[in-house]
Amino acid sequence: MQIDFTQAITAEAKAQAAAITRATEIKTACRARILSVGSEATQMNIAQAGIVFTAVLLDGLPRADALTASGLREGDLTLAQGWKTWVAAMQAECRRAIETGTDPIWPDLPQGVAELAARF
Repeated sequence: MQIDFTQAITAEAKAQAAAITRATEIKTACRARILSVGSEATQMNIAQAGIVFTAVLLDGLPRADALTASGLREGDLTLAQGWKTWVAAMQAECRRAIETGTDPIWPDLPQGVAELAARF
């Protein structure tokens, strides 16, 4: 009987599998944290509101009309930018934790962002 060493699991293969599993867990946690604030549909609705707001302004109508047409309130665009910045920071922290092998230190959600998401 011969042993087929090509089927042997090496320490390197185990470490690689563990790293892949860990990376997947961190990515899943990052995605879950982002989606707990706003679903993909919510994020698309906010983006669409921004498009409507901009289109109304480009048509030459007053800002108040753009806010009404888009469903946005004064300050919402700043909140949406804060959300986008937070998502980018979450993704960067996800990558950093995976690359360094350390636990992620998730950034705090900017104040008001959850309320914005709840409205959309």
